[in-house]
Amino acid sequence: MRNWKKALAVAGTAAALAAVTACSGASSSGTDPVSTASGDPIRIGFVCSCSGPQSDALGATDEIALAWGKAINAKGGINGHPVEIVVKDDGLDPTRSLQAVKELVEVEKVVAIVGEASPVVDSWVNYVDAQGIPIVGGLSFSPPFQKSPNFFASGPSLAVQEYAVYKMAKEQGRTNLGFLYCGESPACKDSQVLAGKIADSFDLDFEAMQISANSPNFTAQCIQLKEQGADVLKILNTSPVQSRVMESCRQQGYQPATLSTAGGLSDDWLKDPNFDGRLTSSPAANYTDESIPAVKDYLDAVDQQLPNLRGTSQFSQPNSLVWVGFELFEAAAKAGNVGPTSTPDDVRKGLYALKDETLGGFSIPLNFTEGTPANIPCYFTFEVEGGELKSPDGPGYKCLSDDEVANLQRLNQPNT
Repeated sequence: MRNWKKALAVAGTAAALAAVTACSGASSSGTDPVSTASGDPIRIGFVCSCSGPQSDALGATDEIALAWGKAINAKGGINGHPVEIVVKDDGLDPTRSLQAVKELVEVEKVVAIVGEASPVVDSWVNYVDAQGIPIVGGLSFSPPFQKSPNFFASGPSLAVQEYAVYKMAKEQGRTNLGFLYCGESPACKDSQVLAGKIADSFDLDFEAMQISANSPNFTAQCIQLKEQGADVLKILNTSPVQSRVMESCRQQGYQPATLSTAGGLSDDWLKDPNFDGRLTSSPAANYTDESIPAVKDYLDAVDQQLPNLRGTSQFSQPNSLVWVGFELFEAAAKAGNVGPTSTPDDVRKGLYALKDETLGGFSIPLNFTEGTPANIPCYFTFEVEGGELKSPDGPGYKCLSDDEVANLQRLNQPNT
């Protein structure tokens, strides 16, 4: 892993405004497309935890954001205007994250924050709500996307994904769920409560344990889960940590079926035989499926600008969620005729104007209603099979029934 120096702005001239250091395993020595957009830019912000404890999963998200900006400017920008992306890396530090967002809003005067990739987004939700800055897509399984109407989700909540993946376990005849979650992120810590409720609703025995990415191995946890008869395992952590957990378990003769939501999904899964058969629920379409037009555009941009990224642990599902967030902004900006002098309200009007927007097949149909968070009950499913990420139910999406949505809402109540 080595440090990248990152350009923090993409405009018609692709000028760098500043630089930050973040962890990554890929090289950015690709070919940048030539911008055909000129004039004053539409300025948008991007916040990531590209460095810090979650850099294995999020370390390339800023490169993806900048790649999108270069690609869109090479196509003439949005509504004839170039797009400028100002990137802030919070290092998974809530205080630093809030300060970064304040700089984007008060100094950079961004019209929106797009494709956010920060698990500490809770630290600034009240601030952006008070400032009226829309948050457009990104890691939309984060709680603010289900609570604040100022956060515009491009996919379902983590609760919907958890419900879907445990439903898969039940349908496979599993009875005992082991749940290992990261201790570095507050979102991970909070997840075990709801996970236990959902497991109980499916009559699955449930054993949760916190794990640290810095642990030399996970032998003790594997032995405990094996002794307790856990026949299915869910690991909420980055892809490299998941690989180490599963190898520790294999060495103990413990190889249960495995499930996951898509946050830790990366190309590592396709190279590690321990992941074969892994079932996953996801907020966006299969990011390896070039038969989907929008996915092909995404992969073409990555191959051109970041040719050494694919095939590494840094080429992960969160990257595609960032890309989808920027695609959602483009759709809204076109619908709202957003330009350099537009306001955050103009972005919101564009979002409200979208009807069943799938972003070229990359997302579930998206609709937004003023004053109401976008709680999306639909998801995509994947399976790792023979070193490939496949869609067992086809490229389309599935949805929870009305009864399942009501049950999940009941389980998600604090005192349930």
